[in-house]
Amino acid sequence: MLCALTVSSLAAISLQPGEWQETTTGTEDGKAVPPEVEKTCMTPEEANDPIKQMTEMMKDPSAGECQKAEVVPSGNAVTIVMKCGDPKMMSFDITGSFTFVSPTRYTGSMKSSVSMGGKVMTQDKKIDAIRIGECKPGAVKKK
Repeated sequence: MLCALTVSSLAAISLQPGEWQETTTGTEDGKAVPPEVEKTCMTPEEANDPIKQMTEMMKDPSAGECQKAEVVPSGNAVTIVMKCGDPKMMSFDITGSFTFVSPTRYTGSMKSSVSMGGKVMTQDKKIDAIRIGECKPGAVKKK
């Protein structure tokens, strides 16, 4: 079952299409993990409305039944809150915030916890993304 998604006070946030490099740092289950660097190609459609892209990601049927799923824009920032699944089987909570610093840079933080079979796994991540140039032929598209 898909959850109802709440999106309030849409802001005019847009990014510049092209190749982006996203660096993620943080912890998993309280322990530091090595930084992850990912390069993706952001299409003009994705760059024109990043909030829509976040909303689409949250509609993924693999999320299961969600009690709460919100994308809340405010000025040049957006907050995401999701609570999905069945606590008796598998559930996850995600909270995040992203700040769109300029059309070529955004930063963010994400906290998540996944509960499965009585075990809880946590992540606390910081994200720094910058546009590094034009998309190269065959580049991975942003998802």
